[in-house]
Amino acid sequence: MIREASVAGGKAGYTESSPELEQWLARHIAQGFAADALVLSMLRSGYDDAFARRSVAAAFARDNGDAAPARPAQAEPAAAGTPAVYAADGGDRRVPVLFRLASPQVQLFQQLLSDDECDALVALSRGRLARSPVVNPDTGDENLIDARTSMGAMFQVAEHALIARIEARIAAVTGVPAEHGEGLQILNYKPGGEYQPHFDYFNPQRPGEARQLSVGGQRIATLVIYLNTPEAGGATAFPRVGLEVAPVKGNAVYFSYLLPDGTLDDRTLHAGLPVAAGEKWIATKWLRERPYRSAA
Repeated sequence: MIREASVAGGKAGYTESSPELEQWLARHIAQGFAADALVLSMLRSGYDDAFARRSVAAAFARDNGDAAPARPAQAEPAAAGTPAVYAADGGDRRVPVLFRLASPQVQLFQQLLSDDECDALVALSRGRLARSPVVNPDTGDENLIDARTSMGAMFQVAEHALIARIEARIAAVTGVPAEHGEGLQILNYKPGGEYQPHFDYFNPQRPGEARQLSVGGQRIATLVIYLNTPEAGGATAFPRVGLEVAPVKGNAVYFSYLLPDGTLDDRTLHAGLPVAAGEKWIATKWLRERPYRSAA
């Protein structure tokens, strides 16, 4: 978590690098912080926006090794019994990270939620499940489409003590403040249920999606928490990367689509693959670039 990190020398519009800044960036990259979280922290410390994005991009390039080959698109989870890549600070617990893909930014958190927390979220949602809509790109309204076949339940931010605790943990491991998050969405997929390839961010060129930007700005990242382990199927797939993440109860896949230069990463195209047997329960958290308020 970036807790209002103070970078030496920070002041309004500051645009000068320093060994201290480079060391701070290297340390946080080694700890697994995402580029957008580091940029946000620098902006809060008074650095110029363009300079912050260039500095973070350069730091990630140094971390990858200027002469080193590009990292492979596929990231393999740690084998059973082997240590995680590193552990993230979840506030109330340490959360192991099973893999980290640098480009696009994808991380798999192990046991972000306990079994009891997963079961409690499912129980909370059962009384309010309804067919899951999607935002119409032309009108901004929420419509039902065949490409998304889940049932869902929406919760307001901090609506329940359990949800507030989980949202605080999400903010800790992602570095994105809790107030930048949309309400937690619980989804249930029956056998055959799927969500075909799609993007989570909004297209500002489409009038309906532009309307969504007025209530918190662009979505910058998604966290999908698996609340159960389906009997078969139900993986989260990134077809442009060649990556599939198996749904394992308590684990959570995080992916950021805001690049250091402010553009959106279309390699984060993703899908919820069909459930082959049993059912799948997930919790989805979308994170915005600014504090979020629900649309009127």
